[in-house]
Amino acid sequence: MWSTKGSLVRNALALLGLGLALTGRPAAATDGIFIAEGALSYDNNLPRALSDADIVGDRALNLAASGGYYFAPGDRDAVTLTGDVRTSQFWRFHGMSSVALGATTSWRSKFGIGAFVPWARVSASVAGERYGESIRDGLRSNLALHAGKRLSERLEFSGGGSLDRYRADDVVQVVPNVSGDAFSQRGKNVFARMAYALSDRWLAFADIAFRRGDVVASTRRDPQVFAVSTAITRDPVFGPDYIAYRLSGTTQTFSAGASLAVADDSSLHFTATRALTYATDGLDYKSTQINAGILYSY
Repeated sequence: MWSTKGSLVRNALALLGLGLALTGRPAAATDGIFIAEGALSYDNNLPRALSDADIVGDRALNLAASGGYYFAPGDRDAVTLTGDVRTSQFWRFHGMSSVALGATTSWRSKFGIGAFVPWARVSASVAGERYGESIRDGLRSNLALHAGKRLSERLEFSGGGSLDRYRADDVVQVVPNVSGDAFSQRGKNVFARMAYALSDRWLAFADIAFRRGDVVASTRRDPQVFAVSTAITRDPVFGPDYIAYRLSGTTQTFSAGASLAVADDSSLHFTATRALTYATDGLDYKSTQINAGILYSY
């Protein structure tokens, strides 16, 4: 099921070595952590299509779990290393259903003692992804920097930036002299979050993010899109006449939601997200996602 090229294994071992180096002691001396999440979601423009006639939506069941180690080398620092698994199962478009296996490591530091001092966190992750349609299989990696500060007992602000990359395993060229590597992407991101505790149990939050880089839009044949695409291949997930086009674009994402603590170790959450992508030559598209789920951690 997993890539035979060994990229996932090599990257996961590199992350493991980094996490152990940061802790300065073997993983057996650290505390265990576990996080599990289940959610239902709906996306009204799953293929990121440009034309109204090509836009389709779908529901999905999303499950994720991470388990690993936590180590606090001092009063101000914390290091984590986890193995991660997640899956998404779609109702209609089974080719978009996926399973991913990977690893994440992070280092968080507070610039002082107390609840109101600023903090920063750097994290790195890598995951191999397998889809119902193998043309989308690949390796995803992310390097991120977060920073934040609690402004009052109820209000916290955070933000940061990241680099993301997705490298497709298979490349199918369908147009002579035009790359078929449509699903491989690179992007740069900046983001910010405001979280406000409405009560001891309720938390409201709002996020804004901007991403610049490669985007993939799947739609039926379109000469205007073809002319500005950097890569083109077939995308049988949505039908035999759908084509995946890789474009350059900027995506603005706005999210808002709320979380309810139902126990010390679990919470319910609801999030609505609106994404607007402005691609090359005025080829813009938009999507809305709704997500509701439960989170458990210890």
